[in-house]
Amino acid sequence: MAVDITLLFRASVKTVKTRNKALGVAVGGGADGSRDELFRRSPRPKGDFSSRAREVISHIGKLRDFLLEHRKDYINAYSHIMSEYGRMTDTERDQIDQDAQIFMRTCSEAIQQLRGEAHKEIHSQQVKEHRSAVLEFIEDYLKRVCKLYSEQRAIRVKRVVDKKRLSKLEPEPSTKTRESVSSEAVSQNPSKDSEEKPVTEEYP
Repeated sequence: MAVDITLLFRASVKTVKTRNKALGVAVGGGADGSRDELFRRSPRPKGDFSSRAREVISHIGKLRDFLLEHRKDYINAYSHIMSEYGRMTDTERDQIDQDAQIFMRTCSEAIQQLRGEAHKEIHSQQVKEHRSAVLEFIEDYLKRVCKLYSEQRAIRVKRVVDKKRLSKLEPEPSTKTRESVSSEAVSQNPSKDSEEKPVTEEYP
């Protein structure tokens, strides 16, 4: 069986979703008790924004590293010719697509949550500008990773289409080859009648 290489990635997705629930981001439903626990207690630690921002950046980085690490197997439509333990199945590719889209959407929701909380109870203009710059950086980072995924998926889809097109063309030349081989075999092996004819003339 092929090794399930999506386990680590799916664990990262779960981590982000769990973190977002703690931040009060709705994931598959409304906010729960975690939101009350985090946002209704005060005061919030001074480094809370920075630590949460670093977490989001870290998760986006995990997605980027995962996509780059498995890029070759992911876009290779002909990976069935590889060893059994080295290939990536189409099921795994589909799972990566599903998880990546959830991952990117969840990170985007976390950024929006950070943006909504960034300037609350902050009076220093310098701190506000710094946090705005941090949020812009995180959004740009996520966009670049989303673009990386989109490009890889486009390559994968194109190769799958090309593979299907080639598979439809394969039977035609192989049929012609078999017909050609059959014709050559007939020309090189005369019929039994022509082989027996001289014998009949010698012994009437």
